Amino acid sequence: MDQDVREAARHATAVRVGRDLASEEDLATLLGIAEHGLGELFDGECTIQVGVRVDPPVGEVPEWIPSDGLRDEVATGLASTPTPDVWHERPGILLVPHSASGVCRAWVQFPVPRRVSVEELIIGDLFAQAFAIAVDRLVSQDSAARREAQLRDAVEAHRIIGQATGILMERHRLTAALAFDRLRTASQNRNIKVREIAGRMVDTGLEPDQA
Repeated sequence: MDQDVREAARHATAVRVGRDLASEEDLATLLGIAEHGLGELFDGECTIQVGVRVDPPVGEVPEWIPSDGLRDEVATGLASTPTPDVWHERPGILLVPHSASGVCRAWVQFPVPRRVSVEELIIGDLFAQAFAIAVDRLVSQDSAARREAQLRDAVEAHRIIGQATGILMERHRLTAALAFDRLRTASQNRNIKVREIAGRMVDTGLEPDQA
């Protein structure tokens, strides 16, 4: 793909996903939008971790979930430090937005190591911050315990959405982004939360518009 065409496609994706982040009202679905959106932006596979201990004691780090079952290269990427390096090939890119309600970080694993452009760094930072603002909008601010419960619930629901997405990918040979979009379309058409449709799909094996 021509570089100009690739950049235009990346901008279009950023605008579309940014709009979706600003309008989504379900935290689990928001995690999916961000994960698949970042994967599209950087042509890789994105994994998002949420720090659920939102008020850890001084000197302690949050409890990051998910943490089990991650591939070694993904776990290493998530535990790394963001870098502005645009000169050397790297296996992926780490984005750590600033969130008032909790801590989120996203690692995008590239299919093969490559350089990251300045343009990509700028778009990635802007997108990650839009994600953090959306999380802050949806997560309650009245108590640390309630915020932690919301984040844990959202990550678990996101896991189930991921299972349903995987079913659609295998059944219809779709990309992860297209499978997730099919779930969201069914959710919008039926006025049922994505997490509920995903759970029904996992339990029954039915299609999203039937589950």
